[in-house]
Amino acid sequence: MARFKIKSYAFGALAQLYYPDHPYQSALLLFRREMHETRGMWAAMQAVGYKENTKVLTRSQVKMIVQFLGEP
Repeated sequence: MARFKIKSYAFGALAQLYYPDHPYQSALLLFRREMHETRGMWAAMQAVGYKENTKVLTRSQVKMIVQFLGEP
């Protein structure tokens, strides 16, 4: 299996990688919930420029997500 690549991702595309067995909308909701409920993650994401309605995640934001959640 190929190793996950840290790069910019559309928010929805990354959500689908983390929740591949869920429909798109469900994956979005689950991913956002995970960001809010994982201890320290929300503050860390805001520190790297994430805002609630961000559509495209930067490399640094993706890297932060992987630090908290592991690779999808």
